[in-house]
Amino acid sequence: MARLEFASSIDVKTTPERAFDYFADYRHVPQVLEGVSRWQPTGSRSRGLGARFDVEMVTLGVPLKNVLRLSRWRRPEVIGWESESGLIKQEGGFRFRATPEGVRIELRIAYEPPGSVLGAAVARRMDGMVRRRLDGALERIRAALES
Repeated sequence: MARLEFASSIDVKTTPERAFDYFADYRHVPQVLEGVSRWQPTGSRSRGLGARFDVEMVTLGVPLKNVLRLSRWRRPEVIGWESESGLIKQEGGFRFRATPEGVRIELRIAYEPPGSVLGAAVARRMDGMVRRRLDGALERIRAALES
């Protein structure tokens, strides 16, 4: 099964620093990413390169668990992660780029579904849902940062 990648972006009237700091607080992730039921630090670190998180996302009624590690952290430009364990190998992140009116926030998620016929079928069903979740997340981000 091929790697699937989804990306979306939105312009927000705030600074890159404020947008970055919003996501540097891991507690905001489940508030904006639909389907994420848990995003908790696995140790004492919850910020910066190497911080690890126990993550659970419900997809098609099935809870998918992963341990994700922050692999990119450069304030105020990027926060990224990659999976260390779990059924579905994934990576993703937020990029923050200054614009004349504020900041453009880009959200990208890439994953490799399990390599079977079942995995391919699930991936096809998830495609539209993942795209809708990303777009919805960005709208919730804009609402939170512009309020």
